[in-house]
Amino acid sequence: MKNTPNKPVTLRTIAKALGVSHATVSLALRDSPQISATRRAEIKQAAKEMGYKPDPILRQLASYRKGSTDVSIKSTIAWINDWAKPEGFFKQSEFQKYYGGAKEMANKLGYNLEPFNTREQNITKRRLTSILSSRGIRGIIVPPHPDLYDIPDSLWNDFAILRIGFNNPNSKRHIVCPDQYEGGRIAAQNMLAAGYKRIGYIGYLGKEERIRHHFVAAFQTTRDLAIAEENRVPPLFLDSPNPVDGKEIYRKWLTKYKIDAVFVSAPKVEQWTRELGLRFGRDLGLAGSSIFDSGFDSGVDQRPFEIGSVAVQFLTRLIEHNEFGIPDIPQHVLVSPKWVSGTSLRDS
Repeated sequence: MKNTPNKPVTLRTIAKALGVSHATVSLALRDSPQISATRRAEIKQAAKEMGYKPDPILRQLASYRKGSTDVSIKSTIAWINDWAKPEGFFKQSEFQKYYGGAKEMANKLGYNLEPFNTREQNITKRRLTSILSSRGIRGIIVPPHPDLYDIPDSLWNDFAILRIGFNNPNSKRHIVCPDQYEGGRIAAQNMLAAGYKRIGYIGYLGKEERIRHHFVAAFQTTRDLAIAEENRVPPLFLDSPNPVDGKEIYRKWLTKYKIDAVFVSAPKVEQWTRELGLRFGRDLGLAGSSIFDSGFDSGVDQRPFEIGSVAVQFLTRLIEHNEFGIPDIPQHVLVSPKWVSGTSLRDS
């Protein structure tokens, strides 16, 4: 099926050739579930053979019109919450902001962001697939989970899927996450600039593996290049977020290496420091890898609200360009952090 030379192929051209409406052609080319899979394939093949190409000027005009008028709801994006207790996700300020940023951007772009509390509602992945398909939902966001939430490729090939953060170290999906390597780098720079000389890093192994050791790798590399070898403190990696003897392990580490400041990427450190009678910013400098959840007012702002916002922007582009299933080349979008100075570190 070929078109007349030099005559542009439009949606109406394709529609006339196939005996359908131009609206049907438009929906099929956007992979709308309102059109059967067989009909979509037929229309796509015809468009390809006829040499159809979207007009970029018309696309820009449509984008302008959309931005100049009230946005109506287009579709729903699924937000997977597979926590045993869904409210557990929102107890972390960082995660609240992921959701808040995603919700705001979804509304702005005309989408509805809908949480699916899968574990609480005992929704299996196969059943969830069926629910989403029947409702015409094509986009899925998977935020961080305490346990690995894996998505079988055979069940999810008809969806655009995006993860927030490196919560699955073996993921083949697109990911939007904080630039934690940059976070570790600016932490070392700013703590050294504040005059600290023996700076240590504390984290726990489960989290370190998930985030691919980005914080500690950048922190120690940046620190070690700027200080004498005798001041290089080895990191402390705990076996769990809350080990029974964690406070004592922490105390011995501080004492053995005469540490004057700590970059913290583990919970409980605020509590242990207080219980040891150490004053923040005076007896010990402390900065968190997350300014929102560490308990310290110095540290890294990973910009979680912006991460949620960028995640929705990325996902909607995948949906609108019909990019479903496993990507040939997974992309990692990193959002730049910023440093926040507070009283838990002394003034530089």
